[in-house]
Amino acid sequence: MILIVGANGFFGNQLQKTFLKKKVKYLPSDITLGKENYLDIRDIDSIRDIIRKHKIKTIINCSCEPATSKSKKKLWSTNVDGNNNLIKVSLEFNIKKYIFISTSAIWVKNYKKPVNESERYHPIENYGKSKVQAEKNIINSNLNNWTIFRVPMIVSKERLGVLSLLFDLIIENKKIPLLGSGENILQFIHADDLSNYIYLSLITNEKNIYNVGSEENISLKGLIKKLIILTNSKSKIISIKDLGFSMILNLLNKLNLSPLNIYHLNMLKYSFTMNSKKIYENYKFKPKIKTSDMILEALKNYKRNSGVNTINTEITNPIRPGIFRIIKFFL
Repeated sequence: MILIVGANGFFGNQLQKTFLKKKVKYLPSDITLGKENYLDIRDIDSIRDIIRKHKIKTIINCSCEPATSKSKKKLWSTNVDGNNNLIKVSLEFNIKKYIFISTSAIWVKNYKKPVNESERYHPIENYGKSKVQAEKNIINSNLNNWTIFRVPMIVSKERLGVLSLLFDLIIENKKIPLLGSGENILQFIHADDLSNYIYLSLITNEKNIYNVGSEENISLKGLIKKLIILTNSKSKIISIKDLGFSMILNLLNKLNLSPLNIYHLNMLKYSFTMNSKKIYENYKFKPKIKTSDMILEALKNYKRNSGVNTINTEITNPIRPGIFRIIKFFL
């Protein structure tokens, strides 16, 4: 039996859809679920009980305290301590496969070339640092068969979160301010493509780390232009110099007045793409959905459903705009 940890989160829900289509038997587990599906990975006995009862042989760890969390304690207890508990119990019960979803937040700076798996870590906030530590703990463990997927923003039609700020501006025909030229290159991954990689990983015996991103790399400005054109929006892009705006917005985030933390703000300024050649070659599969297409799909779904999704998570709900509610008034 396959255990999906964090099954009630954004990606956990998406992964279940793929497994249902492919008729893969699995057990969804989450701290928000009840009865036999309840699992708190911070409680090691909770993990032992569910593995023993359901004869789990594979663990997929999708559980995560998100990047928007301001609590280092929560980030560490879930992303690091919880992961350590899963590793420990995996060894106790001779789990055959351990899969971990990591993040591109382990690298946050302006990269001129796509980064490969051997690139040195460069996190700048607690979310990225927690994922770095979780990766190291897996790599240094005695697990015999593990796979780490490093992913940029995971997108599906249900994805909102910080994207809702951009979507609102486009839908309401507002001006869209960019910090700098907007020529920085972006890369995302669609939930379906990542789910297919995980499906292939189930039958792959390895100890490996993979970068996984869409083949289409597009500039932030180019992406927004495409969204404006394809939705017949009257929005215009305006470029502004970052004369301390990033620092101010990050400070406001710490005061709960802005939804954008330093990781999000740097995404708006820095180029970052991952070299996914390794997984393309090893798994003989390439992502099928372009970065721009997946964002357009999410925008159209948001416009059609007014932000109401069947999946109720922080990532699938519109983010609280905070000070941007006032800023939007002047755009």
